[in-house]
Amino acid sequence: MSEAETPIAWAALEKGTPIYSSDGVELGKLADVVADEQKDIFSGLTLDPGLFKHERFVPAELVADMTTARVTLSVSSADAEHRLERS
Repeated sequence: MSEAETPIAWAALEKGTPIYSSDGVELGKLADVVADEQKDIFSGLTLDPGLFKHERFVPAELVADMTTARVTLSVSSADAEHRLERS
C-alpha cells in the first residue's frame, strides 16, 4: 500500500484535497472540515466545486474513505448533485 492509499483521520485532512464520487468523478476540492475538535466529532466536509459554483456541505455519513491523496464519497456523481447542500 502506498502512502497515498493510507487511510487517515478527519483531523489529518488538508485543504485542497480532491473529493471524488463513488463512480470516480472528481467533484471538487476540500474547502474545510466541519467538526468539533474538543469532542472529536466529525460532522462533514465543505466541498469547493470550482470557479463560479457554490460550496457544498458533505455530511459525514456520505464520506466513504479518506486518504492523504483523496476523499471518496459513498454516492455517485449524479446523486451528489442532489444530495449535497449548498453552504
